[in-house]
Amino acid sequence: MTFFSVRTVILIGSLCASFVGFAQNQPIILRDQRELFVDDYLIDTRTNLELRLGTPVSAGKALQFTEPWEGQFCTYVSVVNAGDRFQLYYRGLAGYEGKGDQQVTCYAESQDGIHWMKPKLNLFKVNGTLENNVVLGDNPQRSTHNLAVLYDNRPGVPADERYKAVGGESNTKIPSSGLFRYVSPDGIHWKRYARDTAALFHDYALDSQNVLTWVPAEKVYAIYLRAWTGRKPGELYPAGGIRSIARSTSRDFIHWSKPEMMTFGDTEREHLYTNTTQPYFRAPQLLISMPFRFSPQLKVLSDAQLIENGTDKTQWKGVADGVFMTSRGGTVYNRKFMESFVRPGSEQKNWGARSNIPAMGVIATGPAEMSFFVTRAYGTRAVFLERMTLRTDGFASLHGGYTEGSIVTKPLVLQGNNLVANYATSSVGYVKVAVLDENGKAIAGFEESELLVGDQIDGLVSWKNGKTVNELGDRKIRLKFIVRDADLYSFAIR
Repeated sequence: MTFFSVRTVILIGSLCASFVGFAQNQPIILRDQRELFVDDYLIDTRTNLELRLGTPVSAGKALQFTEPWEGQFCTYVSVVNAGDRFQLYYRGLAGYEGKGDQQVTCYAESQDGIHWMKPKLNLFKVNGTLENNVVLGDNPQRSTHNLAVLYDNRPGVPADERYKAVGGESNTKIPSSGLFRYVSPDGIHWKRYARDTAALFHDYALDSQNVLTWVPAEKVYAIYLRAWTGRKPGELYPAGGIRSIARSTSRDFIHWSKPEMMTFGDTEREHLYTNTTQPYFRAPQLLISMPFRFSPQLKVLSDAQLIENGTDKTQWKGVADGVFMTSRGGTVYNRKFMESFVRPGSEQKNWGARSNIPAMGVIATGPAEMSFFVTRAYGTRAVFLERMTLRTDGFASLHGGYTEGSIVTKPLVLQGNNLVANYATSSVGYVKVAVLDENGKAIAGFEESELLVGDQIDGLVSWKNGKTVNELGDRKIRLKFIVRDADLYSFAIR
């Protein structure tokens, strides 16, 4: 055993403390990067401004599930942008009309993310016909229960593994059950991953959508999987536990870490049934998650109403909605907003147990619009997929009322030529930007920008003297955003 003098221990402690302090004082470097106002990551001080959650707007039915091989339990949707088209995957035939528990994975595609078609693929015979849109048939791995798809377009990925997926359930009585990997060259023709001789994970309650993604900031694959709190080895559904999320990572898709439970900060714990965790396409360092939050003991409608709606009896107890949270990697979620993001709404059929499930995938559907999808009327014959829209970057905003307010960021280094902002103002509202030194004093020539008035997704921030942020070089600065009767959604350094 090695012994140290008290003086040596104190010296080491001082050096460690100095290193930590040095690391904490390092500026955040923004290099050709967009930042959204969905958390407090960049905010040092905030005065008279509110971080306000966005309000998704319905764009109507995107897909109706009326085919004989679909059924009233269609859900667990993945939406991917393959560059030349959008592709969509969902579960069909889950115990529909007394057909047992046969399940298939169905497929649709779209050129614009708005209008969807179901191709006749002739791959799997279901209910006596090959003329269907099924891409994966019922199998012993039960991977069709919840297949989650990733389009992996990074350089160097083998062509026959361009698409990756995970799917499957756990049953402690069936050792061969669990979560399995799949690959495909085109997202239509799938096969078990060659190295997948056994389940990737078994000892977890996997019976909802387990999300597979690539995390650019960490350069790892990640699976965000269903887990329960209070779980003991071999126990899938612990008494007194609640549905939660665990994470496993891999650098090569072959070797995976032991799942670790995610944390949610100092917030009330709620049943989070799914998670949809994916990089945001305009700011991939930010992971967007839209879990469906479950209240298992709540029953809003009467038995008579549920019967009239045709709600399957398995869905009579429990109510769900969609919530919004973010992550910047690791095992940490930020639940800045605890309120509902997607409400059940006025349609009674949405008040069954597992309606209102947000799908994996947020996509651009216009120059200033993005969309995501929600399963509605689950457990009824009217089940459908609804498209929800938001302003581009509009998950949340820095909202200013009639009285001017401001935020000041933590120390930054801006590596780029221009600063742009995504904002919407009233006729009398505005956004202004000042550049401060790291001590909070305005830098000459950057005191306040020209007023930003109007509605712009990427409005250029300019100063009267023609100065641009590239003149700041690697100087430590702070940005001060001044907002009146306006919403500021994001800014970017280019």
